[in-house]
Amino acid sequence: MTDAGARRLPALAAFSLFLSTLEYMIPKPLPFIRLGLANAPLLIALGLPPYSFFPLVFVKILGQAFISGTLFSYIFLLSLSGTALSASAMYLLRRAVPEKYMGLTGISITGALVSNITQIALARFFFLGPGAIYIAPPLLATGLVSGGALGLFCQHFTAKSRWYNGIPAENSDYAANSAGAEPAPAESGAAESGTGSGKVPLLDTDRLPPAPLFAAGLLLSAVMLFAASPLIRLALFLVFLLAAFVTGKAGNILFTFVFFALIVFFNALAPYGRIIFRVGVFRLTEGALLQGMGKASAVEGLVMLSRVTVSPRLRLPGRAGGLLAEAFTLLGRLLEKKKTIHAKTFISDIDRLLAEIAPVGASGHPT
Repeated sequence: MTDAGARRLPALAAFSLFLSTLEYMIPKPLPFIRLGLANAPLLIALGLPPYSFFPLVFVKILGQAFISGTLFSYIFLLSLSGTALSASAMYLLRRAVPEKYMGLTGISITGALVSNITQIALARFFFLGPGAIYIAPPLLATGLVSGGALGLFCQHFTAKSRWYNGIPAENSDYAANSAGAEPAPAESGAAESGTGSGKVPLLDTDRLPPAPLFAAGLLLSAVMLFAASPLIRLALFLVFLLAAFVTGKAGNILFTFVFFALIVFFNALAPYGRIIFRVGVFRLTEGALLQGMGKASAVEGLVMLSRVTVSPRLRLPGRAGGLLAEAFTLLGRLLEKKKTIHAKTFISDIDRLLAEIAPVGASGHPT
């Protein structure tokens, strides 16, 4: 993709957010484990200059946090660090290594492993403790497989996509396919929530002004982070969970408590303080238990707080903020037509939709 492809940045950003929405709906054993679907547009855009590529990375990171409701949480920090480092590594590899020696598959695998190693290191420091070593093998294996699959997909997409290669739809049978596609009915609120659950909440925060709501979330997240007592953090977690429940944004409560218990368990693997009970070589200690509860309360509590107080309607200043706003607008159009995407024709269907939201003109540039 040449510099002219930078004009398609909003569509690429919307495509990334669309894939983030799909990935958000896929059950995962740990919330920061991702298949990396939203990295596909980053791989596709590696040919762009840095002043176009890295705003796309920014929109991917921030938009993903808006969709998953993790902006104020440690999960966002893991996503930010992992994506920023992996995107930088992939970009440098594309510039330093000729394409004949390393294609998109190799670059994608490298990026996935850089992201996973970064996340494991941060998870150990912030909430899993020494027990994080146990998640390293499955996480790295997932990154290896998903990174390879994503790279193969992007190689195939860049070779076959008319939109990517700047072929105007008006000059081919591709236009007929686009015109003949039946648009799916719009799904109210899908672009904002990313879930489209259809449930009516007891309190609808989507009707509140997003800026003051964001400011309140920022303030409350600071209260949680600076709370020294694990019991205070636990109380705040329960309050934020209740708020998420009444606003219809709590998600899967069972999964929340399962992950809460996993964090406590991983911290208990490094015992210290008074022994509460012993089973064989395993010792549950008061210090490790309280530390695990405090970390679990912060991780899950901040996720709940983010879901309640961060809205995709929030408009940020600057060029990147404008790109994010435009990406969410185009995301709404993609979500309206998502029922026209089928597994067997996924690439051609995505290609068609991208051509609809960012048409390529006769010059080979977006119109």
